[in-house]
Amino acid sequence: MKDDLIKNCYISSFDIEDTSLKHLMIIGTKCLIDNKLQRNVYVDNKRLKDELIYFNFYENKPQYMDVLNVLLPIILSNTNIQKSEDEVLSLIQKYVKYLKRDKYLFDYILASVLYNSLIHNLIDNPNLEYEEILQSIKEKMIGLQIELDKASMIKFQMARIKAIQIIDNYIDLKICDYAENELITNLLNVIYDIYIEDRECLNDGILSMKKSILSILSAEANLNIENIDFISSMGAYITKLRKYSINKSPYNTGSDPRSLINLNQGDTIVDPILNKIQVISKDFSNNILRISVKSKSGQYTFNFKRV
Repeated sequence: MKDDLIKNCYISSFDIEDTSLKHLMIIGTKCLIDNKLQRNVYVDNKRLKDELIYFNFYENKPQYMDVLNVLLPIILSNTNIQKSEDEVLSLIQKYVKYLKRDKYLFDYILASVLYNSLIHNLIDNPNLEYEEILQSIKEKMIGLQIELDKASMIKFQMARIKAIQIIDNYIDLKICDYAENELITNLLNVIYDIYIEDRECLNDGILSMKKSILSILSAEANLNIENIDFISSMGAYITKLRKYSINKSPYNTGSDPRSLINLNQGDTIVDPILNKIQVISKDFSNNILRISVKSKSGQYTFNFKRV
């Protein structure tokens, strides 16, 4: 039963239009390594680095801040909430740098801890009520401790106090509208919408989170989404990681997407990042070389600008 719940939660996160977030969630899944000895699942940072280099050539970064579901694969694959939180804190800081959102670092840290707590608590008990959920994440926020230098610690504590005040407001049903650059408010809005009164989401990042949570509560997922067979197989993969039955080896191969430039239409190769791919088109116009390749995970069009 729990395997189906995990799988449906994962699948439902892809029930959106924005391809940038969907690609980042796939990347997040491909970078996971199960460690039976330590009984946790962690991110292969070397692979993540190369995956994001490839991403830069075939996709644009999300234009909104609400990208917490890049964390969903690592959250779902870990069975221990604290070990999951440790990995989440490490990963979100890498994405803050990659997306150049350093100004909002503490908001991302706090929102990530809240989201990790929320998902784990609902998986353990989908029958939790609205106030129980908010009290639980408030307690998590109060007890949160991270190591920072003195100057950063002051800023972090101020952000944490503000977050606790916002949670208190939502417990009292004093809510706000969805807003740009308001990670914690938007996450709390998702919870409010699900349990109290549904509203239209501001962007696909928020919608992805909402559908993930709803699938945990309903134990259902929309199977009529693009590339469902692959997404479903990745959801099953997550459940196997939770049991440490993959025994995946770390990524030790360097790779450069510019190596694709030498390929011709019809060529088939095994790429270290995309696995088996076939070149389906190659054209040059407006000083940009476009190479489209097809793999099990979907179709990618790489854009190489002429220097």
